Amino acid sequence: MSEIKIFVTHTPDSSDLCVEQPAFCHVAAGSCFWKEALPKNMEPDNTGENISQKNRAYCELTTQYWAWKNVKADYYGFCHYRRYFSFAQKKYKEADCGCLSYPYLNKEMEQALCMDEESIRRKVEQYDLLIAAGIPVRMLGADTVYGHYKNAPELNIKDLELFVQILCRKYPHLRRAARSYINGRIFYPCNMFIMKKELFFEYSKMLFTALEEFERRADMRFYSIEGRRTPGHLGERFAGIYYEYLKQKGGCRLCELQAAVFGHTKKEADIKLRPHEIPIVLSADQNYVPILYTCIKSLVDCADASRSYHIFVFHTDICTKDMQVFKSGLECSFIYIDFVDVGAGAAGWHLKAKQHITVETYYRFLILELLKNCPKVIYLDSDLIIRRDVARLYDLPMDSCLLAAALDPDFIGQYNGANTDTRRYCKEVLRLKNPYQYAQAGVLIFHTALLRQKTSVRRLFRMAETGDYKYSDQDILNIVCEGRIKKLDMAWNVLAGSRRHKVVKSAPAGIQKEYEQARKEPYIIHYAGDSKPWQHPEEDFAQEFWKTARQTPYYEQLLYGMCVQEKNSSYRKKAVVLLKRTVKKVLPSGSRIRRAAVSIYWKMR
Repeated sequence: MSEIKIFVTHTPDSSDLCVEQPAFCHVAAGSCFWKEALPKNMEPDNTGENISQKNRAYCELTTQYWAWKNVKADYYGFCHYRRYFSFAQKKYKEADCGCLSYPYLNKEMEQALCMDEESIRRKVEQYDLLIAAGIPVRMLGADTVYGHYKNAPELNIKDLELFVQILCRKYPHLRRAARSYINGRIFYPCNMFIMKKELFFEYSKMLFTALEEFERRADMRFYSIEGRRTPGHLGERFAGIYYEYLKQKGGCRLCELQAAVFGHTKKEADIKLRPHEIPIVLSADQNYVPILYTCIKSLVDCADASRSYHIFVFHTDICTKDMQVFKSGLECSFIYIDFVDVGAGAAGWHLKAKQHITVETYYRFLILELLKNCPKVIYLDSDLIIRRDVARLYDLPMDSCLLAAALDPDFIGQYNGANTDTRRYCKEVLRLKNPYQYAQAGVLIFHTALLRQKTSVRRLFRMAETGDYKYSDQDILNIVCEGRIKKLDMAWNVLAGSRRHKVVKSAPAGIQKEYEQARKEPYIIHYAGDSKPWQHPEEDFAQEFWKTARQTPYYEQLLYGMCVQEKNSSYRKKAVVLLKRTVKKVLPSGSRIRRAAVSIYWKMR
């Protein structure tokens, strides 16, 4: 049985996922520069005979050199932490870049690409060399491989010319292949290949000998950081040259494999709580960062210094710079903040949100997996201002309830007469036994252990995928937890918005009274509608939002966003007025087409 080793290059201080299959060997390239201890499942490239110190110029080639000099195998393969081969029998549709493209690397993707030992062995042992499938250079904006290199903004074409000159002089048998490939129209990217030992050793000796001479003769003193990676770029071109040489020579079994690139490969956070910490989860995206900060700032301002709070932000795209702003501005001896990239957990699900509600609203379902060891977890929407210590929420006994939440007076008012469509929707879709107990999901306490017994993340996401639910995750939780939701005082989730007064008036008298009482001294204000105080400063309870927002580092950004919103709104209003005038002038009064246009007008309003 052949020994197959596919070496996966990881960048310095990487925290990326490692595919846990026997054929893969994960290597920390440039290990001599790493500041942190290597993960247990990762090999350094600075042991034995190595060129780890050249990593900033040679890139992934330091992994290749280390494997050549220090590891015994029958097949040597190379890929990257974000780029892997597909060993599947079927061919998948490629993206515009010429490769397969996926947002996340996870177990499902490993299975789809057949990255298991049996599939890898079945594919690899049929061939002498397998390489990442070639990409037509016209897709890269060039006519030839030479032109593609020449177009690269921080590379110098004279370096490629010098490298090819060195190859042709040292290894005359490569001359025809080198010229054919460089002037050809197919580019083999990323230094990704798998070779039998004999070919790999021949390949490596020629490559590193040629690069050694190139370094002696080339002048790269004034190159940019990217320009100094020229040896790595030349190595990438040599892979194509050698493949072309074997094709011309004949006698070798050759294969091109589809390559897959993954947008996100970070490990899911290993969530651990210190003793007596209160776990609190919020979710947001990069666009919502200023509002998220304002919300958490209000939480911190009300927190009890004798307690300990651990805040987890579920996200997929918040940048490191903003994470540091949160940590430096809000963390203290009793407040801890962690940003948890939940992309891998949500990948593969076609989640659908409605109206102003975003997909991030579904991330709360992941609490059941990511915080499964926590008896209780507080979940908060990000469009809140908190005016009471949430530890008081956490301390509430849950008994046999799955969730704790306040009633939703808006939904109940709609059901009770303010909106006949809501009553019909409740009867036909939600099918709740008692709609008058419908809960608002912006402030929740998850009784995690019991809820896991009742349902699963998979089931909740499956329900979300249907797109049947007008109020997204809120409807789903009301269906799944009906009859086992602990009722919170409505002061813990006071819905703001002038429209709500009219709707809540249709709710049963007791619910209307509770809502009006809660408004007098709200513990948490929830800007749940589609009109927000950071868009319109005259909105209900807007002064409470801006009082906290003024104390954040995002205050100016919020003001700028509001100005842009108002400007865009002004243009939109002008467009609507112009449409109204045109319709009146052109379309016959009482006609079907005029009625349709009027309908569109009111939707735009």
